[in-house]
Amino acid sequence: MSMFGELYQLALGATLTLTISADERSGKLTVNVIPKPKVDHGETALSTPLSLMATPEEFDSSFVSVLSAYRSEHRSLAEQAEATKELLQAAKTASQTKARGAVAKASAGQAPKADTDSNEEADADDDGDGSLGGGEKPETTTAAAAPQSRLPASEPQLFG
Repeated sequence: MSMFGELYQLALGATLTLTISADERSGKLTVNVIPKPKVDHGETALSTPLSLMATPEEFDSSFVSVLSAYRSEHRSLAEQAEATKELLQAAKTASQTKARGAVAKASAGQAPKADTDSNEEADADDDGDGSLGGGEKPETTTAAAAPQSRLPASEPQLFG
């Protein structure tokens, strides 16, 4: 590919600033290719300039291949940054969906349960005498009540 073909490919993803300066004493050129990404990937490395110093003959023979390698790495880094951005966005969306589901489930599950428990207790002991219903005693006793009823009155009750 030609120099301008490589610059064109690089410029598809970034606005480029080129600076060229010459040093008369050394006979060398300094070429800077400074990209400014068109899309913010949050990756500062995508703004890293390519700075080269060489003789004009060296630029003629190898600038295109160096520029091609730089473009390839730049494109790869941009693709990685975009893929990472997409993964993070997907994880964020999944986390928000999961949190909304947990909140909805907790809200739906706890409110009726609390109302039901308090209503059952109120209905079971309407007259406040500790018995169920209108003065009737249940036919079966609970396991905790059975041992207490067998104790003699003189024995202290430790659990009741």
